[in-house]
Amino acid sequence: MIDDMSAARDARFEGLFATPLITSEIPDSAGLVEELRSIILARAESHPSTSRSNKGGWQSDTGMLQWGGEAAVKLITQMLHMCARYTRDIGQTDPHKPRFEWTAEMWANICPPSVGHESHTHPGSLWSVVFYVDDGLADGESEEKAGQIVLQDPRNPLPVMYKPDLRMMNPDGSTYRSDHRFTPKVGQLIAFPAWLAHWVTPHQGSRDRISIAVNTLAVPART
Repeated sequence: MIDDMSAARDARFEGLFATPLITSEIPDSAGLVEELRSIILARAESHPSTSRSNKGGWQSDTGMLQWGGEAAVKLITQMLHMCARYTRDIGQTDPHKPRFEWTAEMWANICPPSVGHESHTHPGSLWSVVFYVDDGLADGESEEKAGQIVLQDPRNPLPVMYKPDLRMMNPDGSTYRSDHRFTPKVGQLIAFPAWLAHWVTPHQGSRDRISIAVNTLAVPART
């Protein structure tokens, strides 16, 4: 007699088509963070804001690598090495002759309390990377007041089209969510595919939230 539960007990669960999310922290970054803060605040005093994804606040042009000095170069070096570790050129035939090299666009964001960023993507780039200089929270303020980065499932709304209250479940008991939310930390690097829709919720801290965003670009290697 066949046990009605035998197939369920022996079933194997495999997650397909995972979306990469890379996080890391720069060791001993306090000095770099303060240097970047001073550079960004000075730039905001002397240059008007651009307007892309920000809903208020101040956003620089994408040329921070030109005006951000040595601190910006140190930061982009960390970012590009991190992204390169998780990138492969599947058409490269000579391991000693890369076909591409990295370049980047970098800009700064200053978000006062109640300011965030609208949902957007970064067409034409490979990785999007963000680094937090200030989370907007004063000493003693709860992380609940900090804004969150929200990454949207690129398959949305397909997984909830049948009946929104029925969710597929993972082996650990967690259920499907249409987005992934997390609270960033000062000194933390966060990278994800540039095609992934994302936004940043307004924060309720007592200070300005300051972040640096980067689009990584692969260009033909110089010979």
